[in-house]
Amino acid sequence: MKIGSRYTLERPTTGEVLGTLTVTDTEMFAVAGTFVASPAFDPYRPLFDEDARLARQLAEDPDPELLERAEAVLDGLMSLGLILRGESGRGYRDFLLGIDGDEASFRPLTPEEVPL
Repeated sequence: MKIGSRYTLERPTTGEVLGTLTVTDTEMFAVAGTFVASPAFDPYRPLFDEDARLARQLAEDPDPELLERAEAVLDGLMSLGLILRGESGRGYRDFLLGIDGDEASFRPLTPEEVPL
């Protein structure tokens, strides 16, 4: 994955394109980028905002109750069935994604992009 690569965040079950992620930094297991939301992202924004809020809280306080709430939010995000589609048409079905305002980070759960 290269800096400058672009991915669309999509919900295939509804045909929605929720936004575009542009890679700004890569590490061994994580990718950072900018996120430009489309209007279709608006209904999902509260879930991503809650995920970001809980992640910040957990960084300061490893309270098991907070962790349980964060896991429930993550389950909600994963249940959306989102994909990240690269410009080549390949991308990721299995990943962890965080969106906080116009910043995004994701961690692929599979090492290689797959045809989508």
